Amino acid sequence: MIKHLPFYFRISLLLVFFFSALNCLAVPVKSQFADSTKTDLPWYKKLSVIGEYQYFKTCHHSRFDGGYAFVDYNATANFAMGLGIGYDYSTLHIDNGYNLRHVKVLPVLADFRYVPFSDWIVCPFAVADIGYSTFIKYEQEDPTHVESTRNVTDRGLYTFGGGGLLVKLSHKVTIYTSAGFTGMHMSFSNLDVNPRGLSNQIGVKVNLQ
Repeated sequence: MIKHLPFYFRISLLLVFFFSALNCLAVPVKSQFADSTKTDLPWYKKLSVIGEYQYFKTCHHSRFDGGYAFVDYNATANFAMGLGIGYDYSTLHIDNGYNLRHVKVLPVLADFRYVPFSDWIVCPFAVADIGYSTFIKYEQEDPTHVESTRNVTDRGLYTFGGGGLLVKLSHKVTIYTSAGFTGMHMSFSNLDVNPRGLSNQIGVKVNLQ
């Protein structure tokens, strides 16, 4: 799938993996880069905001581009959870024998993130999102033109699970890249339109402390 990524996206992935190699030689993060999550902080100083771009290639070989925003609560130095909203768009998604044009997806999500080594400057992490696609809108076109084109609105379960690497620029700002599996309308029915497949993300996290 990597060969399908835009050039700038591949470069960003290579840079992050390069910096991760330096972590083997680096000592734990100094105090100025220490994690902002401390037990004596009030709850509102444990909040962070996250902005994210998602590149999503489905198993039907269609492409979605999306933007996501989260507000997370850093419950511990290693674990954060929060809520978010996203928007994904594809000009064409082929499913169930139809051409689905101008596909728009608006999910509302619960976000969970685990960082095993919170005192490292460069660190792996795991992330899981579960939520609800409040709408999946598209124009359903019959490629044989026997049926007329019609507007359709679906909704359903949205999931994402994956992992990635983060780089702490300061005690407030962290950048990251991740990859995993995305399903926009998880269902047991093979007749449901469910864009699903591997996705990649680039994002920035800002602690509000």
